[in-house]
Amino acid sequence: MRLRYLPYRTALFIIFLAAIAAVIAFIKLRPTQPVPIAEPTIHLPASPDIRVLTANINLLRPHQGIHSWSVRRIMLIKVLRHIHADIIGMQASTPAQTAWLITHLPAYAHFPDGAAIHSSLISALAGPLSTWNQIWYRRDRFRRIAGTFGMVRPHHPQSNPTENTYFSLAVLHDRSRRFPDFIVLDVHLRHWETNAVKSAEKLHEILSQWQRRYPSAQAILLGDMNHSRTDQAIYQALLGTSTTVPLTDTFNYALHKPGQQWGTWENYTNHVYSPWPTDLIFVSPKLAHLPARIIPYHMPPAKYPSKHLFVLTVLTPGSVKK
Repeated sequence: MRLRYLPYRTALFIIFLAAIAAVIAFIKLRPTQPVPIAEPTIHLPASPDIRVLTANINLLRPHQGIHSWSVRRIMLIKVLRHIHADIIGMQASTPAQTAWLITHLPAYAHFPDGAAIHSSLISALAGPLSTWNQIWYRRDRFRRIAGTFGMVRPHHPQSNPTENTYFSLAVLHDRSRRFPDFIVLDVHLRHWETNAVKSAEKLHEILSQWQRRYPSAQAILLGDMNHSRTDQAIYQALLGTSTTVPLTDTFNYALHKPGQQWGTWENYTNHVYSPWPTDLIFVSPKLAHLPARIIPYHMPPAKYPSKHLFVLTVLTPGSVKK
């Protein structure tokens, strides 16, 4: 009996469908909660300060030449290890980038650390977008006690999908008990002004909900805001109000000197495009902090770990004002 072979294109289509089904099954079977691991031996850091960093590491994209992820990632690790932050709010980290970073940042845990269960194929395919804001924290300093992540305005999807804003939120407990718990909210705000204002307002609604659950916790809102203090409507929405969760910008703009460029987006050129930063860190007013500073890169010419400059602030023990 002669065997009948499927047409080439039909076979490829069947293989494609099988691959999609396997991916969906894998995502659905993954646990929504992190797998319990043994608590690490706690050695309190030599410095009691808490160093908080925001870092847009730039998406992995093909055909970027010397700015491709395979080149940038080694420089990125060197920069992160040099800064030695305790909490990192990272933006634009695809699942592939996060997977690579996990193996090279063993001192850190991260969140989100798993995929959610999805109800449809479209939801499953879009799911990884909701994990692109990664919160990294030192295992020896913090324990995560809760968290959530997703689209900021899920009931108002934008006509341009790239204009949807996603967030990650983690409640971190300081093992040394030198600080109260932190509600860390990491976000990559988008460009359109009206949507950015509404997203910033929604972020404060989310913070308010979580602060009611953890009333003694202090808030940290950080990320690539894509807007500076000169975009007043958006900036004021990020600061919040007395009826939501009022926050303080950790930059001290009084230190800015005429002619200085404090921009944080340089697009691989070693030249910033704005006098004011758009990568920002906001904290609860009760948290005293050192002025935020922009971290310069000391790399070979024309080589950069990201198209963004990173921003660091430092919280000190006993800094919670009464």
